[in-house]
Amino acid sequence: MSSVVRIRLPPILRAAMGETPSIEGEGTTIGEVLRNISEANPSLGLHLLDERGNPRRNIICLHGGELVRARDFSSHAVGSGDELVLTNALAGG
Repeated sequence: MSSVVRIRLPPILRAAMGETPSIEGEGTTIGEVLRNISEANPSLGLHLLDERGNPRRNIICLHGGELVRARDFSSHAVGSGDELVLTNALAGG
């Protein structure tokens, strides 16, 4: 059974959603939630998923205080009422 979660968007992704700071999504894993919101919001989906429909490697998520990387999105379960915070991974040198 799918869970409804709240997804907080970073400023760079808010522009794709008309400056909306958060949206709701459904799914049983982070990966499923991202695919569902990407289908419903194609302009946001361009930033979240690559051409194969996989999460972009530069997207990370905070869930319950835990940092979850894109490679783990498909196995990381979510529950109804959870909050996900999406952000871009930063690199530096």
